[in-house]
Amino acid sequence: MSPKIFSCLAALLLATAAAEARPVQTTTYKYYPIKGTNVSQVYASMIKRGPDVHGDSAYAATAATSSQSGKLVQGKTCRIEDYRFKIDFVVKLPRLSNEKALNSETLANWRRFQQFLKAHEDHHRQIWLGCAAGLEAKVKTMTAPDCQTLDRRATKLWKDMQASCTRQHQAFDAAEQRRVLRHPFVRQVIRQMSKHNNALTISVD
Repeated sequence: MSPKIFSCLAALLLATAAAEARPVQTTTYKYYPIKGTNVSQVYASMIKRGPDVHGDSAYAATAATSSQSGKLVQGKTCRIEDYRFKIDFVVKLPRLSNEKALNSETLANWRRFQQFLKAHEDHHRQIWLGCAAGLEAKVKTMTAPDCQTLDRRATKLWKDMQASCTRQHQAFDAAEQRRVLRHPFVRQVIRQMSKHNNALTISVD
């Protein structure tokens, strides 16, 4: 495969099913430690220690890198042979080190919030896998009169996919912001912080 198309597709850096064929993928879950004996301390620890996403502190985050292989072959037309797309995901989530210090209500709400965050990040992962699967399926069937033309078409395909997938992530996050405000753990944090006139920062990514 020419350096141009290789660099375009391999530059995929993703911060998470439409097609039958799925790209090869790996997923690693990593946990950052937080602590606290009440809901406010747990929340503050999460904000302090959580992953940085575009300059903002987040509760959790998914990052991914991609790699691909294949070659441009010129015959009567140019096609891409043996194309393969792979994504490696790293999902960062909080883990509370002293759960026994929390009262029963806070502990139950916290565990539900942990599940919510994991489901949120897994959905981002599924969005990217769906976008990547669509890209892979199209790349495998692409042909052009010459390889230079195919290279240009593949580059445009990548850019279109990236833009479409970004819109899907943004729409999902916008909907999730409303959901997270209704989550029992966050509502408990808001109640506690309102007693002290503190502002709450909400950020899921």
